Amino acid sequence: MKALIAFSLNRRLNNPVSWMLFAFSFILFGVVLFADILLVSLAPALVVPRSIHMNWQMLEVVGEYLPANFIYQSDLMKADIQIQLKDDGYLVVGHISVEDKQFIDHLIHGYHRISMVEKMPDHLVSLLDQVMIANIEWENIVEEPRNHLGFMVITSIYFMLLSFSTAVANEVVNEKTSNVIEVILTSVSHKEHYYSKLLIGWFTMLSQLVIHGFGLIFWLMVRVAFDSGGGLLELLYRWQWILVQYQSIEEWLHSYNIGITEISTVILCAIFLMLGILLVQLLMVLVSVHINSIEEAAAIQGPFYLGMLIVYYMAIFINSSEQLNQGWGYLFSYTPILSMLFMPSRLLSTNVTISELVLSLGIALLTLIIFLILGEDYYRKNLLKGSTKSTFVKNEV
Repeated sequence: MKALIAFSLNRRLNNPVSWMLFAFSFILFGVVLFADILLVSLAPALVVPRSIHMNWQMLEVVGEYLPANFIYQSDLMKADIQIQLKDDGYLVVGHISVEDKQFIDHLIHGYHRISMVEKMPDHLVSLLDQVMIANIEWENIVEEPRNHLGFMVITSIYFMLLSFSTAVANEVVNEKTSNVIEVILTSVSHKEHYYSKLLIGWFTMLSQLVIHGFGLIFWLMVRVAFDSGGGLLELLYRWQWILVQYQSIEEWLHSYNIGITEISTVILCAIFLMLGILLVQLLMVLVSVHINSIEEAAAIQGPFYLGMLIVYYMAIFINSSEQLNQGWGYLFSYTPILSMLFMPSRLLSTNVTISELVLSLGIALLTLIIFLILGEDYYRKNLLKGSTKSTFVKNEV
């Protein structure tokens, strides 16, 4: 079985296409982590903030509300956007997008209200405060999901693992259609072949994660040595992709306050994903033993991907605290295969008790073990269907 796994890994990873993908990902990581430096040369308009001019009275009132993609320009003629006072209002000059127009509109209206209030007598200001400021009391505030980014990462890993599941099934189909399966079974038993197919997908995934992870860590270390990542973080802040301006990647990572609880949650989410994908991979392998042509494989994989997409969109639509605590999301978090997305969603968005966690984990693990045991005999009986069984096939132990 070791030789079979090693042969499959070598065939998948040591080929020109795989090396091209590794090289592409390596270059891509470098481009992303040095995006600010590249954009300064290639597209400076995306990096350099737009300049805006206004009089000093307006700057004192609303200057602190300027977003990161705007800087104040004292010279009227050099500013990209000019806000000028007129007798009956304000004149805005410049190449202005719809988003800039909305922001500047709020900026001018805010300044205008404040300047008008400052000119009023104190007794009128007090009267306006009583009339315009409402007394609001809040009750039964529903907590929104806390970690949308975590859910996005989980679903990304979900689709990546699904591709490995179908790759293993395709390998079984290719071995059957090319009549290689009879030759393989002269050296290994059905049982060894069965478990090797389940392990190959995971070894391939781990190998690719190590290779791509090396590229990411390499460029990350280069970026940290270059300027601690301050330029890239400044660009992300200017684009409003992060809400706080950090000076270094280390400071940005510290802001997440990652502790034992967060690490434990990530590990549990990974366990549920692994169990769910293992079950999906097992089912795909068991289905593949009945497929005798590439055309049949394509016809099967279409509905499979459609079903997995339905599961994904269900996880998005039901990703609310109410549904995950007592609705369909709560029920699906105990359902095999579905639990690999819904239980991680609950772990990231709500409070899950130990008993609920153990129950869902036990159901997923027990289902996988049952299908694994029953599938072994099913695999042995149906693997050679559709082809003439060789007399040299290794006898089962």
